[in-house]
Amino acid sequence: MKLSQIRDVVATAETGSLRAAARQLGITQPAITRSIRELEQELGVPLFERHQFGMQLTAVGRAFLDRARAVQEELRRAREEIRQLQGTMTGSVSVAMSAISTFALMPQAVRAFRNRHPGAVLKIIESFFQPIEGRLLNGEIDFFVGPFAAAEKRSRIAYETLFSNHRVVIARKDHPLKDTTSLRDLAGTEWVKQALPDRESEGDFERPWSQLGLPPPRVVMHTTSSTATLLAVANSDLLTSVPRQMLNAPVSRELFEVLPISEEMAAAPICLVYRTDISLTPLAESMFDMFRRAGLQYSRKTDGAAAP
Repeated sequence: MKLSQIRDVVATAETGSLRAAARQLGITQPAITRSIRELEQELGVPLFERHQFGMQLTAVGRAFLDRARAVQEELRRAREEIRQLQGTMTGSVSVAMSAISTFALMPQAVRAFRNRHPGAVLKIIESFFQPIEGRLLNGEIDFFVGPFAAAEKRSRIAYETLFSNHRVVIARKDHPLKDTTSLRDLAGTEWVKQALPDRESEGDFERPWSQLGLPPPRVVMHTTSSTATLLAVANSDLLTSVPRQMLNAPVSRELFEVLPISEEMAAAPICLVYRTDISLTPLAESMFDMFRRAGLQYSRKTDGAAAP
């Protein structure tokens, strides 16, 4: 098996056709056709189904593609790590972050990183953990910052807890229920819920209600975006609950009322999540440390604010 064959499979899968893959790689179509055919003969199975309008991966091909991408990412990481160990701190760092982490930690961490490594390229992906877990494991993403259920064990995954996480109930400015102090008094109200695609956070929205023995809130609108959730609340009488870090931005404070709810509304802690089977590159390790420092500073600031 040749690295060029791995390259050709990935390009064909991503572009959907041999012609487009050849054009992307700057080689001839017969060359890429021969490369993939020879690899399939070596493996003894077809990786693609040939159609009139393109190439579609077989089930075996999809499994192979995951491995092929992992190989490519490890080679990229190896090349960059060698340069960085020689003192040339260039290359890229890919970080997946939840919206909470973006608001609470990213400004400080990115500012410090850019000051120290102006020649590096940062790639930020907004997501929760479950959708990007495979990309973390295959090396596409260096680490994740966001809510993580620490009690759930995973092979090849480790974490550091940065700070605890709590939710608040918000409403538009001058909402008639802005002075409500208990979830019990919000029975019958209508809510918008961000449909988080990760199993770590999906119960945080309803958990405070079930702990009080109350039926779950009446959700009349679902979103998959923090921005859409906030806009819906700001422009209607709908309520929602969000991690308190979401209100760090000045624009958020101006648009919303935070209801003085007395009940505890804890959520999954904010963590740094990374692989255990391979070390970060020096550049990624530096970025990791910037987030660790930002998390420590944020934790101290919020603990101080909460103190009597």
